[in-house]
Amino acid sequence: MRTAFVIAAVAVFLVTSANARDAEMTMTGKEFLAACSKPDPEWIGFCHGYVQAVYDGVFVPGEDFCPPNGLTRAKIVGMVVGELQAMPSIQDRNAAFIVYVVLADAFPCP
Repeated sequence: MRTAFVIAAVAVFLVTSANARDAEMTMTGKEFLAACSKPDPEWIGFCHGYVQAVYDGVFVPGEDFCPPNGLTRAKIVGMVVGELQAMPSIQDRNAAFIVYVVLADAFPCP
């Protein structure tokens, strides 16, 4: 009985803690646009790292998107910034999701 209680308490703690951190740990499209529109080398590096992390986290060759040879992080950042500027209605969405959708739309697999 005690074990079940401890497991339930830990589960509630984890869910509550995860939900409390979501807003702090999630970057929106609006935040991505603000950060990645700055001509500051540190922010440029941040944005390149962000899109690289998303790319590495979701890319499976031949599945959701098939990028061309020579695709650069700078190109991906530019594509995402352009999409966010063209569609302000998506700026409240998760930035990683937006990066993924931009890649999938731009580079569909045959």
